[in-house]
Amino acid sequence: MNNVYVRSNKSIKTITLTRIMFILPMLIYGFYKNGIYLKMKGFVSVPMMFKPLLIIFISACIGGFVNIIYEYIFKRSKADISSVVFSSFHVEYGILIASVMPINIKMIPYFIILFIILMISKFLKNRMNVCCITFIVLYFVLKYLGNSFDFANIYEVSRVFNYHFMDYMIGRGIGGIASTHILLLIMALFGLSITNNNKTTISVISIITYIVLVFISGLITNGNITEMIFANNILFFFSFIATDSVTSTYTRNGMILFGLLIGILTFTLSYYNPILAPAISITVVSLFNNLIDRKVNNKFTNILQKNI
Repeated sequence: MNNVYVRSNKSIKTITLTRIMFILPMLIYGFYKNGIYLKMKGFVSVPMMFKPLLIIFISACIGGFVNIIYEYIFKRSKADISSVVFSSFHVEYGILIASVMPINIKMIPYFIILFIILMISKFLKNRMNVCCITFIVLYFVLKYLGNSFDFANIYEVSRVFNYHFMDYMIGRGIGGIASTHILLLIMALFGLSITNNNKTTISVISIITYIVLVFISGLITNGNITEMIFANNILFFFSFIATDSVTSTYTRNGMILFGLLIGILTFTLSYYNPILAPAISITVVSLFNNLIDRKVNNKFTNILQKNI
């Protein structure tokens, strides 16, 4: 009656591997766009061609390593290694964070910071969206260390592009390592939805809310609507990061409100810092996920009781 999101009885390992499977085409395209294609154009050497794969793979390994340290050292777990590696969603977190990172990131500082933040998150019991907090901290720390945090790869920096709608659809736009291919993103979102491995309501509502606001604003100010919608990882954040199992709402009406708030706040903040806008928005709204569920459910229950 309260439209509660049904929590799956599948293991964290099953959910994580399923989600990675549907995001895998985006990871492969990211390797092509930021590795193979750059080698074909003569911009990078053979070893540097594998940089996107290395960042994604090591980020996933760091997530698993954090789980191993926490379970075996701090919790004194006796479970087998496979269960420990997938004792939380940190393997997936590592992949998602890597996907929205710029390809020109300095790898050693990135890996060190990623490990520290993911390790700290284990003791905070995931009360805040881990991916968003990590992204925000990395943004400021790496900029302080001299990393420009520019999403354009070396080939894109060397040219002047006028991106159109279809360019973004097939992944030519500028963004994170594996977050630019919109058609593959839609396919992944659909696959996760039909297999019940994603809170798709949050993704759809936040995307629709944001796009509607961008269209209205663009018509008034004559701004670049296409760029505002598809650049800066925003749709990727809405699709796969806002729906975190731990820090997002779980009731049907709660997910609708959660998505609305994220879409509105991201649109507002995008005028100040479009790169950080989705991460900050999701972080802020996720702090009130339980409150949103309780308030929405109480109101819904009261309406039902009055009608009955």
